[in-house]
Amino acid sequence: MRQERDTTVSIIIPVYKRAEWIQRCLEKLAEQRFAAPFEIIVVDDGSPNAEEIGCSLEGIQEESSGIIRFLKGSHAGPAATRNRGVRSSSGRILCFLDDDSLPDENWLSEITRPFGDHPSPAIVSGKTLSYYRQVSLPLLLEEAVYAGKSWATCNIAYRRDAFDSLGGFDESFREPSWEDNDLGLRARWAGFAHVYNDRAVVYHPHEQTIDEYRRKCLLNGRGAARFTSKYLLHKPVWGFITPVAMSRRLLYGLFPSVWMRNPQSKAYVKFLWSYYSLQGFIGALAGK
Repeated sequence: MRQERDTTVSIIIPVYKRAEWIQRCLEKLAEQRFAAPFEIIVVDDGSPNAEEIGCSLEGIQEESSGIIRFLKGSHAGPAATRNRGVRSSSGRILCFLDDDSLPDENWLSEITRPFGDHPSPAIVSGKTLSYYRQVSLPLLLEEAVYAGKSWATCNIAYRRDAFDSLGGFDESFREPSWEDNDLGLRARWAGFAHVYNDRAVVYHPHEQTIDEYRRKCLLNGRGAARFTSKYLLHKPVWGFITPVAMSRRLLYGLFPSVWMRNPQSKAYVKFLWSYYSLQGFIGALAGK
């Protein structure tokens, strides 16, 4: 395992409990077709099985062409955990993955390629596909709900100078929800250029059941409530527009497939996104 610190690229991965998934993620990073030095910073977010996670990293370190370091922390949430990883990193380009992201072998080359352009963008995001290619609901969610997500931290990179000027992730977002949207929108408001590269592919385990999807939507609503509370006074348009935009898919309730609760229907899953997200939003504002 290399010890030098003159890396151009740092990959930051927060991990919570998912020992098996983080191992798969790191195995994919060990297969990257990337010639330059890079480092991988895995930061544990206070997992009860942190020792198991640490052990899962040991066998991969010798196989990887990058430096792998494992940091332990308290359970402060993914925003704070990513910020800690950035503070411990050395790269001029900061790449972010989730602990259950499985990057294609060309991902690192592609997510960093646009930074070589002139002028260089501040942000590059990639294409996220469902890991479960043979299951109908994840593929439906990939197409109907998750396509076009601009700032998801399962597949994005920032120039360090831009990230630092924005102050990093807002650590008041304690759950894995909307901390990425918040940072991305602050970057847009600051005028930073954002490039999408559909060749930078990551596979992500989208929800396989309606109950899993319901929990994801509720989480989305709680994050949106935190975002609204943050901006309601000094950016009131964004404070008000967030719940309105989140509600727009309730209109799909007019479709018969929604009444029939058809889980194979795009209208149904879009409707559920708004319905359950609003439940999470209202519950969070009510302190539940």
